[in-house]
Amino acid sequence: MATTRVSGFEMIDLQLNRMGRPMIRKIVEAGAAAAEKRMIEDTKARQHIRTGDMLESIGTNEYRETLHGGSVDVYPQGDDRNGTRNATKAYVINYGKGQRPFTKRPRGNPRRNLTGDKFITGNEKKTEEAVTAAMQAESERQMEELNK
Repeated sequence: MATTRVSGFEMIDLQLNRMGRPMIRKIVEAGAAAAEKRMIEDTKARQHIRTGDMLESIGTNEYRETLHGGSVDVYPQGDDRNGTRNATKAYVINYGKGQRPFTKRPRGNPRRNLTGDKFITGNEKKTEEAVTAAMQAESERQMEELNK
């Protein structure tokens, strides 16, 4: 008599193979929507809004298919009304301008911190939890439709 053992990862792989590319795309896009919502909330919570151009431009880029699934990036898209890339502004706000406050004092405000406030990368764990929950919910919904 033959015995078959399937671990959790193999079972997930079998389910993904049964789903097909369109279903995987829906799951990835559900996670991207959760990440987009989280980034908008973090931007508002840290009050990084002057004109609203960067906030309104937060979105997803094109879906990219790979051999093992797909991916979507979430970040501020396009340029603001002055021609500055919104992604560059978000990067500088998140990581800073490169100077440490204790190495070189900038002109003007000596107490100005140029190291960034990590409004994107500081909450990676919570963002990952939200994305995982959204993808899991979409996966369960897709599996229910598949099993009908």
